Amino acid sequence: MPLFAFEGRQEKTGEAVRGVREAASQTALGQDLLSEGVLLTRYAAQSERTARGSWLSWGRVPVIERALFARYFALMLRSGLDVKRSLIALSQQTRSRALRVALESVQHDVERGKSLADAMRLFPRVFTSLFVSFIRVGEETGRLQESLEVLAEQLQKEHELNRAVRGGLLYPLVIVLLLIAVGVAMMFFVVPKLVEVFAGFDVALPLPTRILIFLSNSFQAYWPWIFLGVAVVGIGATLLLRVASVKAALLHGLLYVPIIGPVMQRVNLARFARNLGSLLRSGVSFIKALDILGANTPHPSYARVLTEAREHVKSGKELSQFLATVPRLFPPIVVNVVRVGEETGSLDKVLSETALFYEGEVDQTMKNMTSVMEPLLMVLVGLAVGALAISVISPIYDLVNVI
Repeated sequence: MPLFAFEGRQEKTGEAVRGVREAASQTALGQDLLSEGVLLTRYAAQSERTARGSWLSWGRVPVIERALFARYFALMLRSGLDVKRSLIALSQQTRSRALRVALESVQHDVERGKSLADAMRLFPRVFTSLFVSFIRVGEETGRLQESLEVLAEQLQKEHELNRAVRGGLLYPLVIVLLLIAVGVAMMFFVVPKLVEVFAGFDVALPLPTRILIFLSNSFQAYWPWIFLGVAVVGIGATLLLRVASVKAALLHGLLYVPIIGPVMQRVNLARFARNLGSLLRSGVSFIKALDILGANTPHPSYARVLTEAREHVKSGKELSQFLATVPRLFPPIVVNVVRVGEETGSLDKVLSETALFYEGEVDQTMKNMTSVMEPLLMVLVGLAVGALAISVISPIYDLVNVI
């Protein structure tokens, strides 16, 4: 049946109601809502593919918000609340508008007899297919609370991994942006004043000073075009990176770049081990878990390998055998760990240990990177200040000699 994104109001309370619902037509949608005491005020027909861009499901929900949702959901189920009452409570307390709208729709669909996983599946930007898979397994096995607890732990680790990477990149990024801002301010306000001072004296200016003045004059004369060029390059690069083939080629190439490549590899290995181990522990079949990972892995190279690995495992072969063919993505230590897990039947446990190891590696690497970059950035700042000082002080000495 067609999908409709809708808005309405409760007849008795006037409270706004939003959601996505299946209905044979807009008339049937209005009648279904009216039978529930809701007056339809707005609707938009859409498919499952367009649901992710609808005016109801805009915006992604942060990982930490989804982790808190899963943890609180499990807590409410453990305390004895049913799914419906838990969803109502969670929708009222969440700070994310996208999550609140999705939960309101999920609650109504669950009341109408739809499974929780099927109701969440209509909001792929809020509940990823990985998230929905945990929910579906929990419903099918009658262990929804346990699946939510595993999911909450997995999302918490994902958040900590992302935070470690962002934390390591934040410091150098701030320093570089400050240097650019100071340089632009110098070109606009400081160097023109020096030009006025030097212009009144018949002195041959040193080369560094002439270069500085040339850059300042060029910047003041063409600054609109410079800013426009930077904006065009930035927008063009952003649009180009939205092309799947270009993005895949770039990310794959970064794996061969010193420093960046090893960090990227460790991040993806930690994510692979954590997600696969969590899925297997929650009861998802091996082939289904690989299928889910292939669709939810951000790095295209790893996503492609995991998708191909699914077909390899489906034919009755071992995962470790296939991973050994891509040593750039999966080093021998990971291949051996997976092989041991397959042979002993404890793959989920060894993957969880592997995930902890690589998460610790990423965290320590980013801390070390920050420690190493601090003196390098200080040297860079010192060189910039020194070059500026030489450009300014050298002609002053010449002026003193002239006077």
